[in-house]
Amino acid sequence: MNVYEKIFKLWTSICKMMVDGVRDPEKVAKVLGVVVGALQAIVDEPATINRRFKRLFTFKLGAVNGKDTLATASEVFQAGIDPNFENWGIVFSGVAPETEMAADELTPHDNFSNYFGSTAAELEKRRLLGSQFLSLCRDDLSSNSDNKLRRESFANFVLLSAGDRPVAEDLSNVFLAGISVSGNGKLHAYLTESHAHHDDVCDGDNGRRVFSPLQQK
Repeated sequence: MNVYEKIFKLWTSICKMMVDGVRDPEKVAKVLGVVVGALQAIVDEPATINRRFKRLFTFKLGAVNGKDTLATASEVFQAGIDPNFENWGIVFSGVAPETEMAADELTPHDNFSNYFGSTAAELEKRRLLGSQFLSLCRDDLSSNSDNKLRRESFANFVLLSAGDRPVAEDLSNVFLAGISVSGNGKLHAYLTESHAHHDDVCDGDNGRRVFSPLQQK
């Protein structure tokens, strides 16, 4: 049973109890008032998104023209680029217009499956093209950049897919890319098979950043 089915069943139960004549209408109204207030408080929680992210900032990622290759990507990641970028089919030739982006900080005591989602539809909303991932990192190296990447260990993450294809239903083609920035400003990129593989090692205490397209309300 998914969460919407649970909500529907709860709502159905409430409706039945409202009209069955067993309960005092005044008391029912008071209880429903408490429920409405609690729901409103969830909406109004500041600086969190689904209680999984703390919104740091938003920004515009420039349009990408699809002219990059693994060779030009290697020039950006001078501290090293994981061979799995090539082995698992990550490409840097995608074309995309200017994109509204969000930088979110992982909140403590959660896991990557909760941060990104666990279904193809959820992950698809968070996915970047390889060329957008490269553009984000290249911009960070620019002298005019305001350094959006965190400067500590592998503290920056994005979701990518093989060949820039939509996320498969079995999630077999989606990967977690991590970026570290060394003390001398050089970037190192690595790739792991699945964001879920890090569920047991990420506790959100290290200010790790996730970059993804800004989700429309």
